[in-house]
Amino acid sequence: MSLILMALAAAATHNVSVEHHGSQVGATYTARTEIQTRTIGAKTPNRMDNQRCLWTATIVVDRKLDHGPALARTVSSDKQFSGSEPGACAASRQTGARNIARYQDKIAAHLVDVAQADRAPLLAELDQVRALASN
Repeated sequence: MSLILMALAAAATHNVSVEHHGSQVGATYTARTEIQTRTIGAKTPNRMDNQRCLWTATIVVDRKLDHGPALARTVSSDKQFSGSEPGACAASRQTGARNIARYQDKIAAHLVDVAQADRAPLLAELDQVRALASN
């Protein structure tokens, strides 16, 4: 299971280069998932188990600049995927992490969209830093 998570982490990055006052600034956008689970239903003796594990994975996009930790921040966390599985939720099952692999194409597309939408705010932040540095 850890190999799948490592592969997901490797595939969930997007690099862009922005020109700012004659120099290139590289930014890396990384998607990570925050998974929440909840067990619904009842498990009673002498009856059939009707528990289900509901999971919701929120895609959080973090931005980091190549020049250092300045202006690193969380850019977006609005994309969610959800589903359910039979049985109770347990940490050892890794329910959401196992199911999120189906959405890798959508996560990669979301990452590109977030990077494009963040271009103007990134340039504005770089202008602010430049203005502070020149004072």
